Parts: sequence; structure tokens; C-alpha cells
Amino acid sequence: MASARCRAAFRSHWTHACAFLLLSAVMVLLTSCGNFFSCEGKSDCPCVAGTTSTSSSTPVSTTTTTVTTTCTSTSTTTTTGSTSTDFFYSSNDATSANNVDGYAISSGTLTAVTNSPFSFGYSPSALVVNPSNTFLFAATDSELTSGFLYGYSIASGGSLSILDSGTPLVSESVASLAISPDGQWLFALDTDGTTLEEYSINNSTGALTFINTYTVSGAANGIVTPTQVMVAPSGDFVVAALGTGGAETFTFDTSTGAANPSTLISPATSASGIFGVAVDGNNNIYCAGTAGLEVFSATTAGVPTLLKTYSTGNGAHAVAINPDYTYVYVGNLADGTITAFTIGTDAALTTVTGSPFSAPATVSALAVDSTGGYLVAAGYSATNGVQLYTIESGGLLTQSATEGTGTSTAIPAVLALIH
Repeated sequence: MASARCRAAFRSHWTHACAFLLLSAVMVLLTSCGNFFSCEGKSDCPCVAGTTSTSSSTPVSTTTTTVTTTCTSTSTTTTTGSTSTDFFYSSNDATSANNVDGYAISSGTLTAVTNSPFSFGYSPSALVVNPSNTFLFAATDSELTSGFLYGYSIASGGSLSILDSGTPLVSESVASLAISPDGQWLFALDTDGTTLEEYSINNSTGALTFINTYTVSGAANGIVTPTQVMVAPSGDFVVAALGTGGAETFTFDTSTGAANPSTLISPATSASGIFGVAVDGNNNIYCAGTAGLEVFSATTAGVPTLLKTYSTGNGAHAVAINPDYTYVYVGNLADGTITAFTIGTDAALTTVTGSPFSAPATVSALAVDSTGGYLVAAGYSATNGVQLYTIESGGLLTQSATEGTGTSTAIPAVLALIH
């Protein structure tokens, strides 16, 4: 019944974290499952150009000026940091201000982008940037506010301008968002735990057009807590993490946008779950959950085969893979650590020397930047809720910068990085 109380108080994917922490108090040790965005190791990762925000209100309402600057990315994949500049966006509710912070990553430092923090007027339940780095999509959860999906243009300096004068693009309560690698399709995992919605993206205007609704099969057991959705880098399939409902794959045709339920990955027991997922370039699926980090190989139709399960810290909740698919990182919510692995042949994992690494308290979001040189972790602390790590040779993490962010665990930390 503790889970029901958490679900009433918090949004869906934090419900699971709350339930998990309650369970861990009586079960000695639990480990648990997270999706973010990179440039897939390409040397020509795009930089962005657009409009510059000059003011903000609630939600972000801005006037814009045209920027004619032509930019060329100098990003290169590395394991020892980078001097290239990337941007990321992080939820920030330290003062219940319904803000989103924008940061530039450069040479191991974090610098707020122009007009950051952005006053959204709501606490985002999900954030995602399109592959061309021109739009940020942000969603809300109806358990905290009305369920809507908004769009923002991204300027060359990382500043945001809301689309359609602040009118929601879609009315929907969303737990997680993901965009296909070609930038054509957006998937929204609904907080009801029973549906996955798909939209086509107009990459000139950011407008969304409804395509279809897919039934989440895991909903049949009545204990689904949707936490994460992502599209495989290959574009072959979609994966949704459903908390104690396990995880489900969907076939996907990127040329038409057609998707269909494929395979349900069941959790080990009714008290366990999968809370975060990541997929590498070889269609291997990494699920962080109560059982630890489960690694599956998958067919192009998303049919998984379990390869091996690896031990992580207590409360595994987020997963991130570098653009070269050589390292995988797991955020352990319950003990505030990050477990790191190198990825070998056939997705065999080896623990990185020095792992686990210290992370923000109740870390619940991880992402590797497009250069492959930095890992971002988000949790809950007014002084060090966002931490930046340099990825050293061998996958070793060295903390290089910190910033404060939300202190209330009722508001899940979410991240979105440019590609």
C-alpha cells in the first residue's frame, strides 16, 4: 500500500523509486533501470543555429531575433574530456520555481547558457532534444499538473524560445520521451502505463502530428510504472521500461513510422522491476533494475535474449552509454553512486577500476555528451545536484564540475543533451 501512497503523491516514474526505497528498507539490498542522447560517435555532430531568447515568463514566452551565424561542430569522440562545447538541459525545482537549467560543457566546466534558468511554469516529467539540435520537447505529468507537451527552439548559444506562443503542442500526460535517430518520429510513454503514443515531427517548425497509439502489453499485470522509452540507435526497435511491469520492445519501421508490440521482458518477481534502459549500436539492450544490470542481445525486431546480469549499487535507476559504445554507466539511486563498466566482445562487461563512483544524492538521470568526453549526473541537492565527470581512459570518472538543482524527490530529475 506504500506504493499506492507514493503513486498518489508523486509522478509515475518517481513512484517506482519511492516504492523501491521502501522495499529496500525491508529487503537488505535491492538494485534496479535509464535513456539519453548522444551523437552516436559521428565526427560531424551538428552544432545549432536558430533564434535567441530575450525574455521569459510562465511558461517561457519569448521574443526572438534572427541569428545568421553559421556554425561548424568541432566535436570529436574522446575518453579524456574535450574542448568542444556541448549543451544540456536539466530540471530544477530547488525553489519550486518550475525552472529548467541550460548549461554549456567546455573543457570540464559548466556555464549557464543565456537566459538560464528558463521559467517553464511547470515541472517537466521528460525532456528530449531532436538529432539536429534545433528543438527541445518538454512534457508534463498530470499527477503534478495538467498533462501537456511543449516545444522550444534552441538558439546557437543554447537559449530556448517557446513554440506557438506557449500553446501546448499536445495534450498528454507523459513519463518519458524519445526521438528516432533520423529525427522523424517522437514517442511518448504515457503515465497511465497502458499506452505509447507516436508523433511525426516537422523539423522546420517543430510541429507534431499524431500517428498512432500502441498498447503496452505489460499493463496486463496491473503494476506497471512507466519510467523510460528509447529508440535503438540502429532505428530497428523501441524499448519501454515499465518499472515492476518489466520492459517491452516494439518493432519499428523508421521509413513509415509503423511500430508494434514485440516482446515483454518480465521482472524476476513482483517486487522487482526495470527502471531504465539503453541500447548500443549492436542492438544490445541494457536494463537497470532490481536484479542489477541485465544485458540482452536483440534481433532487429527487438526480440531479446538474456546474456548476463551484473551487480550494481543499491537502487540502479539510470543507464547511459558513450557514443563509441565502449562504456556503460549505471546510476544507483538508493546509495548515490555510479557503477561503471567497459563493454567488450558480445557485450561482455568488466567493472571499471575505482567503480562505483560518488554521485549526486538519489541520482536518477545520467547522460554522456556527444563528444564522449563527459558524463552528466542529476539528482537532488541544492549545492551539487548536477555533477559533471570527465571520462578518462578506461572509463574512469573524474568529477570536474558541480551545480545545484532540485531538492524535492517528488520532482524527478530529468536531462536532455544535444547530439
